[in-house]
Amino acid sequence: MLTNLDWLGSGKPFPPKAEKERIEKYTTNEKLFASQHTAVFKEQYDCLSRQLHKKPEEVRTVLNYHQLLSKKTADFVCSEPPTMETEDDTDELKRRLERQHWARKLYEAFIDVSRYGNAVIKIVGKRITAVCPKYWFPIVDISDLKEIVQHVIAYPIEPDDKGYFTKLYAEIHSIGKVETRIYEFDGEKNTIEKLIKRMESIIEIKDDFAVQILSNVTHSGSIYGIDDYEAINSIVAEIIWRLHCIDVVLNKHSEPSVSGPSSALSYDERFQRYYLDFGKFFARESNDQPDIKYITWDGNLTSAFQEIETLLDQLYIISEMGQAFALGKDGGGESSGTALKLRLISPRVKAARLVANNDAVVKRIISLFARINNIDLDYDNLQLHWNDGIPVDESEQIRNLISATNGAPIMSQYSAMKRLGLSDDDVEAEIEQLAAEAAAVSPVALTTVDETEDNDDDI
Repeated sequence: MLTNLDWLGSGKPFPPKAEKERIEKYTTNEKLFASQHTAVFKEQYDCLSRQLHKKPEEVRTVLNYHQLLSKKTADFVCSEPPTMETEDDTDELKRRLERQHWARKLYEAFIDVSRYGNAVIKIVGKRITAVCPKYWFPIVDISDLKEIVQHVIAYPIEPDDKGYFTKLYAEIHSIGKVETRIYEFDGEKNTIEKLIKRMESIIEIKDDFAVQILSNVTHSGSIYGIDDYEAINSIVAEIIWRLHCIDVVLNKHSEPSVSGPSSALSYDERFQRYYLDFGKFFARESNDQPDIKYITWDGNLTSAFQEIETLLDQLYIISEMGQAFALGKDGGGESSGTALKLRLISPRVKAARLVANNDAVVKRIISLFARINNIDLDYDNLQLHWNDGIPVDESEQIRNLISATNGAPIMSQYSAMKRLGLSDDDVEAEIEQLAAEAAAVSPVALTTVDETEDNDDDI
């Protein structure tokens, strides 16, 4: 971890040595997310090939559980952005957030939380943007390594003709201000050269950082969140290898093989090789002479498939995805909303943990965004309601409400029609039409008049 800015100086390596291992892990996880598993696991697979006395070969069967894990995690956390509850008027805020593609950016942020362990959100001017965590370098308090005192966003820019970057761009974020630096950069040696530009600017956010961090599970020994990939890498690598071996065996024996007497072979003078002509008749002189027949082969792959099933079970457990991974196989049958939630309890618990870790940060981002856009929003009165990504079973909800109210109406006719997406005018027209139809089929009500009642007009 970094405790000062000394690493941003002439002759210093970039990224700094203290952060090199973290950045390399980010790069690896980025490859896994992009289905480049053979590049990540190549050394492991080459070692297995040598042990089995086989030539190293590319493993073509790739199952991208890593990307699925990150997408499923983001689905359960924020497939729908959290709804805001506050005493302030949020209509304008919602419109501005929608123009910022807030739902998409929050979803991408939680994908980063899963694959990197952290997500970096930055407020630039009146905009919200995301930063890849491999460009984020937090500076911590030397007396409290869990307390961030500055955020540095740094990355090389302006490649030359050979593809080497020539400059390093760095933003140093402190509370209430941002300092921008540009250094000359040796892209071949990955070292920082002399400072060529420096600029400091005051931002509208006076009491907080313009950089906010979302985090996965952390521990006391590090300020960085733990990614979801490292725990499952060995399991996924073994599953892919087993499937590759099965694929090789099946391909090797997919071509038909035939046995029979040598007299059944014909010699081709042009190619100088023997061949079996199935269009000919092959006579057998006696029953002792071997017949021509196909060779059937039993690869005995039962144990290999049993191992894969065991590995998949462990993958479901360790990734905390369970039925969320199995849906579409034998876990996607019709279920009530309650049954579905019970089957998906593990990923829902994981999502609830991520929400608990990041609810205050997301509230802070929304509040800061409202402030820089001159929208009144009290952070203390703001509450976020997160959705778990599971479709709402409306029929089940209605049955529960009817049971709770002992059959009494739970919704007005007007509200029920609004839920269908009708406009106010359409709803009113429908209600009038229903009333007219009801009057047409109902008998005319007869009334009596009391003629003894005094009539004021006759007085």
